[in-house]
Amino acid sequence: MPDPIRIVANPFSGGGRAGRLARRVADRLRRRGRVVDLHETRFAGDARRCAAEARGCAAIGCGGGDGTVNEVVNGLPETGAPPLFMIPGGTANVLAKELRLPRCAEGVARVVAEGRSVAWDLGRECGSGRRFLLFAGAGYDAHVVHAFHAARRRPAGVASGSFWNMARYVLWGLKSILGYPIPRIAVALDGVALTRDAAWVHVANVASYGGPLVFTPRARPDDGRFEVLVQHARRHRDILRLFWAALVARLFGRMPRMRDVTFHAARRVRLESADGRPVPVEVDGDPGGFLPAEFEILPGAVRILAPATGRTARSSCGASSG
Repeated sequence: MPDPIRIVANPFSGGGRAGRLARRVADRLRRRGRVVDLHETRFAGDARRCAAEARGCAAIGCGGGDGTVNEVVNGLPETGAPPLFMIPGGTANVLAKELRLPRCAEGVARVVAEGRSVAWDLGRECGSGRRFLLFAGAGYDAHVVHAFHAARRRPAGVASGSFWNMARYVLWGLKSILGYPIPRIAVALDGVALTRDAAWVHVANVASYGGPLVFTPRARPDDGRFEVLVQHARRHRDILRLFWAALVARLFGRMPRMRDVTFHAARRVRLESADGRPVPVEVDGDPGGFLPAEFEILPGAVRILAPATGRTARSSCGASSG
């Protein structure tokens, strides 16, 4: 009998869509003769605990959004960890977009059964040991992440669905920009000081960001380095210009040239508050404490199941809605 497949699902993510989709994926895999252990999380940290017990499984699935994936990644054993796959039912689903994953149950089951296992770099915050698949940073987006999480009164994903969660997040960001105190961030890359006057630093392992935004189009999750965006200008309108440029990059695959924004490749990134004020940090779209922080790349540290070469989400799902 083949090794079991474990699925860890957040039943509230995406307004309940993640739990429903995870149950359908489990059903499709069982029809294929696989043994599936489906666990729906009940409290913060539950996904991490389930992942820590996944040694010996054929694969481990994350039913939810990028936050659920991050929790599972941080629970995986350092040795003997099974490959990871995502059942995209959250708000942003950045990992799913990066991998061009299908969004229906049959398509996800086909990725598990017929897909390929790819090596993926991990980021790690050296002080806390927290690992991340996507990105981390300090500046305006971290400010919005902290404020948004502090303000909402319901658990993530309980609102009326992923579209409205994303809309609320964008509206909250636009509303908060006027009173945002732009920080001064000291940046060092691979031990070499770059600046002490950065306004925003985005440390990326992938090109995609939440929603229709791409801040680092050259970032790749398998090249053993981060793509680091540093914004130097210090006006609120410069932040808005950067968002506009990220939208253009999403539409056309290329970031417009901006004199106040520089890009750097690095394996280790050290960020500190240059004036002593607290500067929030975000990790994979969730609050990650405050500066100082140091991020390092762990090349090929996790394996992820991706669609077979040439297979797109549309062809995997066919006419089925999942």
